[in-house]
Amino acid sequence: MNLVQIDNVRRSLPACWNDLTRSQLLYVSRLFHGKLTWSDFKVKALREFLSIRRKTFRRIDPEDAFALCETLDFLTGEVALTRNVNPVIRSGFIRYYGPSDAMMNCTFGEFTLASSVLDEYHRSGSEYHLDQLVAILYRPKKIFWLVRKYFTDHQDPRQRFRNRSLKQRAGNIAMVDHCVKYSVFLFFTGVLNSLPVLYPYVYQQKDETDNPDNGWASLIISLADGKTDDKSLETVMNSNLYNVFIGLNKKAKEYYEYLDKIDSNGRH
Repeated sequence: MNLVQIDNVRRSLPACWNDLTRSQLLYVSRLFHGKLTWSDFKVKALREFLSIRRKTFRRIDPEDAFALCETLDFLTGEVALTRNVNPVIRSGFIRYYGPSDAMMNCTFGEFTLASSVLDEYHRSGSEYHLDQLVAILYRPKKIFWLVRKYFTDHQDPRQRFRNRSLKQRAGNIAMVDHCVKYSVFLFFTGVLNSLPVLYPYVYQQKDETDNPDNGWASLIISLADGKTDDKSLETVMNSNLYNVFIGLNKKAKEYYEYLDKIDSNGRH
């Protein structure tokens, strides 16, 4: 956070994506939808984040205002949001519960399906695909969760993902404000952007594959010890996202070290 004082008023400005509050993220989502110039975008965001009267805002020296706007440059760069400030989304009387910060409680199957739908949203820009993305990540709470949570190590309150209920849930999510759904899009994008740094060997191999789906498939099969039966692959897909990535990164690292060893021996 960056501390700012204007006259006798003190405010905190977010210094990175994870400093944003829920209301600030929703406001940023609305600004993205407005298709503003970057300068107008940052000025509007600055005024919203400062939460001061228009008269007070106009008293800020132009040079100071420019410097303050520059502190918000992170909003115009790569999305790095990994904190879920929308833990619950309402659609009518129904509450849908989202993943934890950085999607730590998500399965690898959820992640790959959401990634596929995200690609479709990038291509089409259709609200339908945005609804699907949110519906994959947000689900009703498990029955009797208030009691069950004390008797399990799995602290994900969401019902297990079932593809057959996705269409109905996406239809309900369609009634949710676009800016709320877009904030989920920003969150998922931020998590995606964080993974190549954490697991470079996985993404190095993916980048070198012409078809990204084939890249995932080969890595999943390798993690299943080369087995392609439904049970083995389903075990991988239902495993925790980060546990799978740790395994995939280890496999990919061994693969590249093997290639380097062959290349080194060939030179000799």
